[in-house]
Amino acid sequence: MSMEVKMPDIDISKEMKSISSREKMIRYLDGYSAERMEELDERKTKRPLVKSYMLEHIGETGKQREVTELLSDMRIETQKIDEKLYRVLDMKENKEYMGFLEVLTPRYFVFYTLHHSGKANRWVKNLVLNSSELDHVWLSGLTFNVLWQRVAQISKPHRYVSILFVHDSIYQIDSEIYEDENDEDEEISSSFDEGDVVEVIERRASKFKLVDKISIVQEKLSKLQDLYSPLYAISRLRFPSPVGKGGHDFYDNGKVTNRSGNFRDHRSHILYVQRIYDQLTKMTEEKVWYSIYKETVTIPGQFQKLIGSPVTIKFGETLTKETFDHWINSIFGRINEPRFKLWGNPIILGPKKVHVYGVDKHLWKPIFLELTDKHLIAIVPKGTCGNTIHRLICNIQRYVDPAAKAYIGETEYKAMVDESSKGVKYEPGY
Repeated sequence: MSMEVKMPDIDISKEMKSISSREKMIRYLDGYSAERMEELDERKTKRPLVKSYMLEHIGETGKQREVTELLSDMRIETQKIDEKLYRVLDMKENKEYMGFLEVLTPRYFVFYTLHHSGKANRWVKNLVLNSSELDHVWLSGLTFNVLWQRVAQISKPHRYVSILFVHDSIYQIDSEIYEDENDEDEEISSSFDEGDVVEVIERRASKFKLVDKISIVQEKLSKLQDLYSPLYAISRLRFPSPVGKGGHDFYDNGKVTNRSGNFRDHRSHILYVQRIYDQLTKMTEEKVWYSIYKETVTIPGQFQKLIGSPVTIKFGETLTKETFDHWINSIFGRINEPRFKLWGNPIILGPKKVHVYGVDKHLWKPIFLELTDKHLIAIVPKGTCGNTIHRLICNIQRYVDPAAKAYIGETEYKAMVDESSKGVKYEPGY
């Protein structure tokens, strides 16, 4: 276990203030990463690791605001370094530099920070909660299972890969508790002997960390997943660095921790995954968006045609009525449910079947849902962000059914992820 001795956050602000170009930022974060790697080797980090957060903007719908303008509404100042790179100064409270913001495309940007994980996690989470125009990049277990294959292709078989599996069936009981993400980056965790603190969990809760050679994981993982379904719920995957020791930990909410000594390589991996995700989102939207087209007709009444593919998420296990009821109540009965981010009034059609004519809180666009104990079916109108689909799949795997399978029309979602990744090349040192 590595331990961290916390340094005052004001040091970060002073160092950031002096950075006036992209190259200076890269050199600074490169040197900082190399120092942290030496400390990781000694199993005692003095300062936080570099963390990056992949975020999605409003989408390419033609009327989006610049992300800098959006942040300004939240009293966050972006100080321009170049056309696509900014220092980020939070004007609230202590007027604190939080990190750097890089605009990757009109739709995606990434936030780099040196703050402690807990502080950075909360800050980014609040950005998303306080703006309907922002969302996390959502990497589901289905997506990670494809990305894992890409790890195996671009890495040497003797390198070690780290995979974290997390499934927590929170809807088996009625609970309003929404915990923050654990500070996995700093590897600060309590021992198994917790003294007088005893937690009684009356639901399935599985968390496994697998670290082994890529060649061994290639041989064993699919067999293990067939035996125990929570192993489908990958929530963190490490890409080994091709330029040195360590690697880059990608989380299911788009967070990426640099556990290598090279920031350029860290950024290259972010760009690689972002391009795959961008292709997947575009492909998803092309298939799921429905539109009503008016046609020239001669037969009265036949003047509209509905096109588009439904999203179907099939559960591997039938939900109990208690779990189903808690799930529906949590999504639609509580105002600030942060996981699924849906709003609507369920129409009860049976003991375990509801229809919802609702909206996605990201962009407040409509979405039509059928939820049962065996599946979820979503109809997504044009303009509703494809990121909504990724979020649905990601959170169903993590909190409802890890072995759930998703389809866009008749096409398996996992096959779409695979197709989206085929034309994207990893470019080292980009």
